[in-house]
Amino acid sequence: MKIYPIALELTVWFDFGINQYEITIDEKSSLSVKRTDDVLQARDLTAAEVSELIGAIQAVEVPVLKFTDADSEKASYSYELIIESAHFSTEFNWEDLDIAADTDGSLDSVSRLARLVEKIGQFN
Repeated sequence: MKIYPIALELTVWFDFGINQYEITIDEKSSLSVKRTDDVLQARDLTAAEVSELIGAIQAVEVPVLKFTDADSEKASYSYELIIESAHFSTEFNWEDLDIAADTDGSLDSVSRLARLVEKIGQFN
């Protein structure tokens, strides 16, 4: 199945730095990762990774969260996820505290996609 190209960007802020992931799903799909140390790593994605990403993107639901009055607790991680294609663009922003307070699982599909991107973005 031929699909419109999809661009996915995930930025993760944490106590001591930032990780930026950029994925392009197209005829030649690729991943690039830039970490706090400014080292840029890039590679092509496998067909299995592309398939898994497309499935996770299709499963994304718009989260509707209950308002919780946050204490003075500081978030350990903050996330920004942008998914764009020819016919849509969507952006999600959340923190680890939001996930902890989300008893209804509203953020499950979005955080699952973010974890998948982070997993694929591991260069060992």
